[in-house]
Amino acid sequence: MLMRACLLGLGLLVMTAAQGSEGELDTTHLTKLGMKVESVRATEVSGLYEIITSEGLFYVSADGTLLVSGRMFDITGDEVVNKTEQNMAAMRRSDLAKIEDSMIVYKAPQQKHEVTIFTDTTCGYCQQFHARIDDYLDLGISVRYVAFPRNGMQGTGGRQLQAVWCAADKKAALTAAKAEEDIALTTCSNPVEEHFLLGRKFGVRGTPAIITENGELIAGAMPPRALLEEIEKRAASQPQ
Repeated sequence: MLMRACLLGLGLLVMTAAQGSEGELDTTHLTKLGMKVESVRATEVSGLYEIITSEGLFYVSADGTLLVSGRMFDITGDEVVNKTEQNMAAMRRSDLAKIEDSMIVYKAPQQKHEVTIFTDTTCGYCQQFHARIDDYLDLGISVRYVAFPRNGMQGTGGRQLQAVWCAADKKAALTAAKAEEDIALTTCSNPVEEHFLLGRKFGVRGTPAIITENGELIAGAMPPRALLEEIEKRAASQPQ
């Protein structure tokens, strides 16, 4: 009864898909949807492939006509393993490594952990988080900011975030914007849109969104001590 309830709650989909190899995957319909396929991997389910796209991680039949959005779980061991989230975490780690140079980084003096925060200057919880940035740093949590304008590039947050990343002193501009002080809305070539699209790919739906060192996503703000405990709990649960 418990297993049946879990399956219903997870909304699992069982399907029979066409057979095929990675090289034979037809991406015609995916392309029509505006999805750029970045990688393809055969899953443990015959005829079902995992694809990493510009819109995130999905599953697709070999003939490219059936697209599945959801979670795949390995239930063979003592504990249920979320295979989808594992692979999403690996994707996040890989993609974030490519944009490290465009982050605004606050380094903890005695670093124990490092988190990446998708942030918006107009987000109240982001403002509260930043107001306590020293408390996070004192606990050994380094913070790497990337931009996520919740209302798009042309909204107030989008314009402010671009100005922050164009400022000579990015940290000062970020702090001023989050304190709701006026900043010069300068423009330049900046990474804000790239950050925004990456956040959507990662499954970010609001701010702040926290990515741990392991690539796991924590939605929403957490007080400094609670965040430290959550990071260490998640790190301890990782397979050795």
